[in-house]
Amino acid sequence: MKEPKSPADRAVESVEKGFGELFRAAKSAGRAVKQETQKHGGLTKALDDAGREVVRAASHVASRLGTELDKLGKKAQAKVDELDREVVDKPAQAASSGDDDWPKTREEYEKKYGRDGDDWPKTREEYEQKYGRPPRKRGDDDDPGFRIATPDK
Repeated sequence: MKEPKSPADRAVESVEKGFGELFRAAKSAGRAVKQETQKHGGLTKALDDAGREVVRAASHVASRLGTELDKLGKKAQAKVDELDREVVDKPAQAASSGDDDWPKTREEYEKKYGRDGDDWPKTREEYEQKYGRPPRKRGDDDDPGFRIATPDK
């Protein structure tokens, strides 16, 4: 009667069997590749065909990417043109609106333009007389709001 095999012996047999199958599969795959390359013009022709396919695929990707970038560029240009039109139209709208957007209370004025001493200008014209320039929203310039060594008007 046969003795039962140890787990280590069974593992060695399995590995030998697996490697044998692996080498047999590699041999048959190698024979098939050799037959195909000889049938269709050899290894150089196969590599040449593969190179052509890679170039064709890269060309297709590049043309598709170019098309998409062109579409994106047109959309971006349209958005820029739209924003330009809005900026050009804003001064005309602001001039026509007059004092409608001028703050009605001191608190609104200080929120919009910052603190301005004891008295705040009640209209846009009063502001321009007091400061010699049109009003700017808070943070629009680097001017701290006071003048040094300038004559009073």
